[in-house]
Amino acid sequence: MKSASTTPSESPIQLRAALNLSGSGIMLFDCLRTSTGQIQDFRLVLANRKAEEIAGKSEPDMLNHTGADLFPNTVATGIWQHARHVVEHDEPYETEVNYRATNQPKERWYALKLQKHGDGFAASFTDITVLKQQTLLVENVLNGSINGVIAYEAIRENKGLDVFGLPGSRKVSDLRIRLANEAAARITNTPLGQMIGNTMSALYPAAHASDIFARYVHTIETGEAQRFESFYTYDGVNTWFDISTSKLADGVLVTFVDITATKRYEQELQKSIDNLQRSNQSLERFAYITSHDLQEPLRKIQSFGEMLRHQSEGTISAQSKDLLERMQSAAGRMNTLICDLLSYSRLSSQKRPFERVNLGQVINDVLTDLETAIQTKQAVLDVTSLPLVTGDAVQLRQVFQNLLSNALKFVKPGSIPRIQVECQRLTGREIVPLPGQAVADPYLDQAFFAIRIVDDGIGFDEKYLDRIFTVFQRLHTRNTYQGTGIGLAIVQKAVENHKGYVGAQSRPGSGATFTVYLPDEPYIDTLVIG
Repeated sequence: MKSASTTPSESPIQLRAALNLSGSGIMLFDCLRTSTGQIQDFRLVLANRKAEEIAGKSEPDMLNHTGADLFPNTVATGIWQHARHVVEHDEPYETEVNYRATNQPKERWYALKLQKHGDGFAASFTDITVLKQQTLLVENVLNGSINGVIAYEAIRENKGLDVFGLPGSRKVSDLRIRLANEAAARITNTPLGQMIGNTMSALYPAAHASDIFARYVHTIETGEAQRFESFYTYDGVNTWFDISTSKLADGVLVTFVDITATKRYEQELQKSIDNLQRSNQSLERFAYITSHDLQEPLRKIQSFGEMLRHQSEGTISAQSKDLLERMQSAAGRMNTLICDLLSYSRLSSQKRPFERVNLGQVINDVLTDLETAIQTKQAVLDVTSLPLVTGDAVQLRQVFQNLLSNALKFVKPGSIPRIQVECQRLTGREIVPLPGQAVADPYLDQAFFAIRIVDDGIGFDEKYLDRIFTVFQRLHTRNTYQGTGIGLAIVQKAVENHKGYVGAQSRPGSGATFTVYLPDEPYIDTLVIG
């Protein structure tokens, strides 16, 4: 066998001194050849200090030993076959290896590079253990995510030089996958090994030809992060994705999740909502038309009854007169019921633009309508100044008409009713709505006006709060307190139309407090109720 050493122009001492300055481990190997010139093995001829640390041996102990003797565990890795290729074809080779020296407690990762040197090769070892650990940590985190993650690198067109001799416009023509996690492979039904290094146009041609690719390029060129939903269909696959993008060097990091099941649920839910709304609208029209049509025959019954009563004065028996009066009373209650039903149905069926409403004027109008009841019961009212709100004056008048009527109606026997109308400005966080209701998150910091109607009447047990705001629900018999059981349902519906809330507090025998919460917001003439 014969060997070749370093080139004659190189001084081993000078070369060793230079190599000792490197932060990487460097070893020089010469070829051991057969008589026919074939490479049989490699012999170490030089090692710098960093290489001694990595190998855990001194250079004198390693010199003239073959690579297989020095690193027996590397034989099975095929590194020495790559070394032969480097020498014979003068083509560098790079890889990553893990190795544990005798003086080291754990294996460490190294970036290994082999490059031809004389009749042999130079091997450089760079410790990348920390970087490798970080990479493995990132991979573990990514693979633990249920979201798909793909890192794309931009592939740009080469337009050559412009008229000034500068590089021309290099438009992004495609994207190459540099990193992907297991979730991305699962969601796209593409093997992970097939994804890495491949292009978007090759793997996902439909996405490449759609606005998805354009959005990715937008993030690359502008740095603007995006989040959007996109429907992807290709080769029989129909999938909805929730996609987020962020710039990554000259590329884009894409995070995505399959939301097909959610979108289908939303579509089915929307269909149900649309059907329900159509049904409600039909019922509202039916209630309105039916109630309206009932008024005409009812008016005739009342009119004929009144005529009969006047014409028959002194000619009918006391029993017949009593029956006639009962008929008239029943017709009057039915008329009231129909009017209340019409009022309730109009809250949904009739939509009008909102306007600025003076609540003080609304209360004054209501008190004028209730003047007879106030004087009869000698009621004492204390009304504070009230603000302007955005809404529908007719509906707001119904709200306070019903609340003040109840305060005058449910009075302790033999007592003079005392009623207060108070107002306070607060935020959504301070609202105390009815049981089972809550202020939605977007309105927690919204300003509201809380208008309270406080009375000292008979009150009620708060366990019935869920009943008294329901249509036709009553806590007292009609003989004790007149009414249709629709008033508070009208209050709640009208307040909800104004994006507000209703609250109530009471104890039997201790009066009641009803609170209407209305948003304090500027006038917007495009808002409509309903």
